[in-house]
Amino acid sequence: MARHLALTVPGLAVMAILGCATYHPLPLDRQAERRALAPPDMRAVTVEAAKIRHPLLEPVHLDPAQGLTPDQAAVVAVLTNPQLRVARDQRGLVRAQVIQAGLLPNPVASYSQDIPTGGSDRGKVTGYDTRLGFDLTSLLTYSLRREAAGAQAQAVDLDIAWQEWQVAQAARMAAFHVLALREELPLARSAEREARRTLAATASAVRTGAVSGVEEAAASSSWQRARDGLLLLEQEEGRQGRALNALLGLPPGEPLVLRAGASLPDWPNLPSQEVLIENLGERRLDLLALKKGYESQDDRLRIAIRSQFPDIGIDLSHARDTDNVVTTGYGVAIQLPLFDRGQGRVAYASATRRQLYDDFAARLFAARADVAQILADLATVRERLKTAHAALPSLKAVAEAYEKAAQSGAADLVAAQAARAAYLSRAMALVRLRAEQADLGLALEVASGCYLPGDAMGPAGASEGGTP
Repeated sequence: MARHLALTVPGLAVMAILGCATYHPLPLDRQAERRALAPPDMRAVTVEAAKIRHPLLEPVHLDPAQGLTPDQAAVVAVLTNPQLRVARDQRGLVRAQVIQAGLLPNPVASYSQDIPTGGSDRGKVTGYDTRLGFDLTSLLTYSLRREAAGAQAQAVDLDIAWQEWQVAQAARMAAFHVLALREELPLARSAEREARRTLAATASAVRTGAVSGVEEAAASSSWQRARDGLLLLEQEEGRQGRALNALLGLPPGEPLVLRAGASLPDWPNLPSQEVLIENLGERRLDLLALKKGYESQDDRLRIAIRSQFPDIGIDLSHARDTDNVVTTGYGVAIQLPLFDRGQGRVAYASATRRQLYDDFAARLFAARADVAQILADLATVRERLKTAHAALPSLKAVAEAYEKAAQSGAADLVAAQAARAAYLSRAMALVRLRAEQADLGLALEVASGCYLPGDAMGPAGASEGGTP
């Protein structure tokens, strides 16, 4: 039996070594940099977009040749955004924790020999001592450790989904900004042309003595404002385009095609405030993630409390001394909790649980307040839109009347161009109000944790072939 045990312990050690993981290099070299900076393969993205699984995003059927709608850009961003790849790496970490939580501590096996090497060694034999030990205390918290790790894994999945949702909304917002700027830029170019024509007409009138230099200075100032406004809009269009490219994982110079006909949503039929805040804690992904994190921490508190139980270890032994006396026995070791009874671990786990509890309540309160504030802001913007819409036809009619009168000589060109500039300014303000309404609608979706009915293109988030 001694020989059997002597062979078993080294054998177990060899098997344990053979079952260990091996190292695989992951070089961070120039080739890795090129792979990281390469634009996404849109063919692969098209396949993935058609079968994406997300609590809030629906699958979409892409046709890159026709361009992307804002909702399709949102899904593409979730699939290709580099920062989201970093966030998803957390899943590997939490899976490792789940695996670790499901493992029991290894038993401890030992083997030693006592070989007579001198003195009165006649009749002596080689002694040995074989032991096998196991920590029983770990069994008390085994199920709680697995529950805590499982809840933490769910919390991480929900937190990643929340980050994906935010990136998707950021991509939609950038696309809406680009669409709004593409509506506003032609108006700004017309306003700049009108201001330039006014300046030229005023300069000509100054040369003939019809007007003074004061009118020319005012016309020059108006043209400078129109020119500066146009340059700022062109700069903003480039900035928003680059921001959208970055969200989609595209290089800065990559041409981005938004689908023709895509427009800004106006969310005509929003749910009431009561509906939007009802069950908010069960709908917003970050709040759900916080709930799962709270459940995990509650399990950790229970683990800390159970860990106050004295550590117990058992040892089984089989030995032979040099006088050839063979013994078989067992031992029990109990850690006496006289000084350290785990008070610090319990206090820390309890305080952390309380912090998560209050964090959830604070976030829920803030989310409810955000929904109320955004709805109030939307109501104000819609009133301003009504006023702007109502004033625009009359301004357009006045501008057209002045233009006809100027062509017939009944009115001067400066007055006609001023009327035209007033109409274009109000039209640009209307586009900006619609862009502000789109931003507030997206903010409301984030605050309420759900997609809301969009515009004539269908529910926000749905697209051709997608589920409404």
